[in-house]
Amino acid sequence: MTDLVPVAGLTEGPFEPLRDVFARVIGTQEVGGGALAVYRDGRPVVDLVAGDYRARGVQLLFSVTKAVTAIAAAMVHERGLLDLDAPLADQWPAFDRPSTRTITTRMVLTHRSGLAALERGLALADLVAGREVDAVETQEPYWEPDTRHGYHAFTYGPLVDGMFVRAIGQTVSDFVASEVAPPLGLDLWLGIPDEVLPRVEPVIVRPAQLTAPRSEFLSRTGIPPSTTSQIAATTDLYNDPAFLRLGIPSTCGVGGARDLARLFAGTAGTVDGVRLLSEGALRTMVATRSIGMDAVLGVPTQFGSGVQLPFPQFPMLSSTSFGHEAAGGSAAFADAESGLSVGFTTSVYPPFAGASVGFLALMPTIRHCLLA
Repeated sequence: MTDLVPVAGLTEGPFEPLRDVFARVIGTQEVGGGALAVYRDGRPVVDLVAGDYRARGVQLLFSVTKAVTAIAAAMVHERGLLDLDAPLADQWPAFDRPSTRTITTRMVLTHRSGLAALERGLALADLVAGREVDAVETQEPYWEPDTRHGYHAFTYGPLVDGMFVRAIGQTVSDFVASEVAPPLGLDLWLGIPDEVLPRVEPVIVRPAQLTAPRSEFLSRTGIPPSTTSQIAATTDLYNDPAFLRLGIPSTCGVGGARDLARLFAGTAGTVDGVRLLSEGALRTMVATRSIGMDAVLGVPTQFGSGVQLPFPQFPMLSSTSFGHEAAGGSAAFADAESGLSVGFTTSVYPPFAGASVGFLALMPTIRHCLLA
């Protein structure tokens, strides 16, 4: 007997073929499920769930959270509340020392600060107690700030959060809860309330794999792995309610695919009369700030101010795309050329960290649908 992959939800017009292709993608996961949403010119045209996944399920977003944080940072910068180009040391005395005095919030957002990882080991209890703040305050840069770029997998969060607290008296989580999610009606949290916990789809972690070039690079880089991946090696971190409540702005976002697509649609343009960023602020956020070989990942990457721009591992749709992939397989982006915004979530943490191979396989189908 052949098993059927359950798939349900909305597809409009030329995007109808996505229903079957998306079901195939989720079916190849063999376990769990996922969701896919597409907005076109500010309105939903695809909203699907497939596999073992609830229609109102939400997902730990891993590093897609960085794009949410980037949008929040661009908003407070545009409002004149936080100068992203001013040194952290202006408001954060711990960074007023020779090695870190020139670091700005934008250098953190663009992965250029040199504070790419923590040498100090932390446990979940340390994160709950906020000890990551002490750790980033005392960490020495791995390179001279603003001379190269390397992915700040974990440190991005506490560093940006620290500047939000000092500049506007709110955490990134607080700002998203008051200024980002409500105008667009998003189910999106950095640090979820307890009543949302039952809706969270559990993360199923597949055994990790590495390519030979990546393994060779990691053996000689000297930069420790992400704090969260270190903790996850010894505990079921990603399904722990204590972790989901944290709201660390690099890792702990929780939301749905439809909310990601709507967020990016309301950032790149207007959704139901709401636009989060002006055209000028959007151009500033998506301007290329870092490009080339990543000093931490060992692959070519490209970043704007906190968002990823197209690069080989995450090409998105065109040179006008911006978004973010995540170690847990989820991804989201907007594309100016086509007017599309796409959100994808999956409950299966793939063997190779980054956007799910299944998500990447959806890109040709989306392109085809645009030409239909």
